[in-house]
Amino acid sequence: MHMDYSRNIQSYYNYLSSYTYISFDIFDTLIFRTVSDYRDIHRMVQRLYFELYGVMLDNYPVKRMNAEFTARSLRGVMDIDIDMIYDHLSEYTIQEKQRLMALEEKCELDNCIPNPLMADVCRLCYENGKKIVITTDMYLPRTVLHRILQKIKVKYDFLFISGEEGYTKRNGELFSVVLNKLSISPLDIIHIGDDMNNDIIMPKKKGISSLSRLINSTKPLSYLQTDRKNDLAVTHLNNFLQINYTNNVPLDSEHRIGYYVLGPLTVDFCQWVHIMKQEHNLKKLLFVAREGYFIKQVYEEMYPDEVDEIGYIRLNKNLLRLPLLSIGAPCEYFMRAKLWQKKYTWNLILDMLYITDYERAKSYVTKHIGFTDFDMQIDCKELEEGKYNNILLLLFEYIKDKIVYQSQLFDEYISSLGLCSSKIGLVNNSINGSGQSMLTDFLSAKGKSCDIIGLQFFKSSNCERLLGDRCRAWLTENKRITRFSKMRFYSNCLLMEHLMFEPQGTSLYLCKKNSAVEVCCETPRTEKSDYARIAKIQQYALCFVKDYLNHICLPLEMAGFDIFYRMLCYPLYDDALLLCHLNDDDFGGDKKIANMKRPFHYKYLFSKDLPSDISWKEGYFTLKGLSQWSISLYLSWLKCLYTKNSILHIFKELKNSLLNGISE
Repeated sequence: MHMDYSRNIQSYYNYLSSYTYISFDIFDTLIFRTVSDYRDIHRMVQRLYFELYGVMLDNYPVKRMNAEFTARSLRGVMDIDIDMIYDHLSEYTIQEKQRLMALEEKCELDNCIPNPLMADVCRLCYENGKKIVITTDMYLPRTVLHRILQKIKVKYDFLFISGEEGYTKRNGELFSVVLNKLSISPLDIIHIGDDMNNDIIMPKKKGISSLSRLINSTKPLSYLQTDRKNDLAVTHLNNFLQINYTNNVPLDSEHRIGYYVLGPLTVDFCQWVHIMKQEHNLKKLLFVAREGYFIKQVYEEMYPDEVDEIGYIRLNKNLLRLPLLSIGAPCEYFMRAKLWQKKYTWNLILDMLYITDYERAKSYVTKHIGFTDFDMQIDCKELEEGKYNNILLLLFEYIKDKIVYQSQLFDEYISSLGLCSSKIGLVNNSINGSGQSMLTDFLSAKGKSCDIIGLQFFKSSNCERLLGDRCRAWLTENKRITRFSKMRFYSNCLLMEHLMFEPQGTSLYLCKKNSAVEVCCETPRTEKSDYARIAKIQQYALCFVKDYLNHICLPLEMAGFDIFYRMLCYPLYDDALLLCHLNDDDFGGDKKIANMKRPFHYKYLFSKDLPSDISWKEGYFTLKGLSQWSISLYLSWLKCLYTKNSILHIFKELKNSLLNGISE
């Protein structure tokens, strides 16, 4: 507990110490609802009813409010309870009303988050022998309110509910009931609440002292700002997070990034994966290393009944490269499994083939074709055009035994994972679908049939060409997300991957240990220094997952993506400081997400391609002191450029189509 927090609680209690009875309001005093409007509860009930019973009760929220209005009108100044409300929902059957009422009570219970300041005040009062009185205007039954108070660990002596008594705080009469039933003087009790009329003015009219609640005051978390004000999923998630954020400040960047950004993003994605699993009747999900490490943990937490249908697979270009050289067209497959490098050296190519004795391999090539210029740099385009295929083929011949062995091990490895025994969902952050495509090519060449559906965040046109309907992409297929925001996500997907990585280097090749095939991974280099931070971020993200599951776990419907996207575009300084300095171990040289040693130039704001060592532009701009307005200007310019290129692409396609039509 922070010293200031403790002192605040104690000084507040000191003011109460002269009273024997301490009365507390519940809603917005001891607890907060994680909805912006209490009527959102009825919308939740409608959605949950459909999920549970498969029936959409059209206009239920409106009918529920009309029923409450009718019940109150008939009672006049007297208050009502929930049974009276549901008595006026005559269009529903008894069973439907029972189900709806149970769901409403569940939603009220699950949507409660404690106000830690007031909950602690209440506990301090109870521990010091004060009589705790709960006084609330509410139609919910005693059993539900008791469970709410149990949930926030508040003990009490007396509970007065307007729905039971028929009298309300609103006109002050519930306070008369409290005084009469407890047989106490107004001077013996003080009431604490949030509403100026109900909790401050009305008790004073009855001679009872009153006091405003304590509440943490903090600026809203900027990542939670949204234009989707009427979207239930968005407002519910953002309220849940904002209240939690208010209760926990100050907090560090690992906590903020994990709980408030990575957690919602991954839950959002895993909900979609679950839908895809059902839609495609997938018997097993294989989460691909390394980002699949954390996604798998979240999915297992969300869908524990499916744990036996979940696996983890190490699958990347490094692992596929040598096995693919055994199935024909080796130069083509070598290029398909290439690194994202514009320039190659022969030493890098030898590394890609796991050749450690450079000189011996080079001598082998020289002996056969006389080539000696191994110090030259090679353009990727030259490799793609086949200019050096003769040298590559000699190198493949040089390691033919290793190629055969890796092919055999890979065959054993994928067989052990059941890739060919059932319909599989391959969950990863692939963009171009190359891994899945090469995997299916390998299986086909070995005479094995497989039924694999890729489940990923985003897919390129190249992925569409390679995989067609054998791949589904969460963001690409979503019509609500703008094309520009999808492209910004794509440009920064490396950042997201690092937040999900396992504490292990990238997969390299296969080996056999104790008769079992294992994947040998690269010894971590600079990334190792980030492991503690990443583990902490993931730990907080899993805390969010557990908390949200224990809350009303509504489908997020891209609300998690929205938060992540806002952090990408407008990060807080401390968060940018952590993320920009994450390390990326790479074949082409280790680097950071953004090289902060690089001086800033204003021309970068109007440059499509910043230096390659600045992967996350907005984070770099933030750390260089640029305002949110300047970053908005940069994003607006990028959006205009993207729109222009999209229009030009459409015209080009149209022109080609017309020319083809004329030639025919």
